[in-house]
Amino acid sequence: MNKLKWILPLVTIALMLGGCPYKSDVPMADTGKKINAALLGTWEPRNANGDKFTITKDNETTFKITKTSKNAKDPTIYEAYIVELDGDQFLNIQEQGEMADKGYYIYKVQANDAGTKASLYPVTDNITEKFATGEEMKAFFKKYKSLSFFYDKTTEEYIKD
Repeated sequence: MNKLKWILPLVTIALMLGGCPYKSDVPMADTGKKINAALLGTWEPRNANGDKFTITKDNETTFKITKTSKNAKDPTIYEAYIVELDGDQFLNIQEQGEMADKGYYIYKVQANDAGTKASLYPVTDNITEKFATGEEMKAFFKKYKSLSFFYDKTTEEYIKD
């Protein structure tokens, strides 16, 4: 349960720092797990590139992530939630705003027990399958999520401020 609370910040940071993970037109689920308050706060990438991610509670199952960058005039806002599949936590994240791409980016998230560090594993964008429903996507992820090539080679690491 403690690991769940660190997944969201990590995913947000990974989106900003690395390449984009797998993107779906449909979410993995309509809602996520109940929010763990330990996830809330400000996170920075381990490589300290100047971006900061502030995670706030939107409702009982959804986070708002605000990315503030030295190089950007306005912050970028994301909505995110965590879906659990057989013990693994997957972050579903979507950029908000009129000009935002409305797809859902998916990351696997793992956090240390102290809640001070988290790692995001972007699901590879080499997946060519298109899913009509979240249930179809979950079945596909359950089948292949244990394979190493299901994830990008890069891992994004974040530290809580």
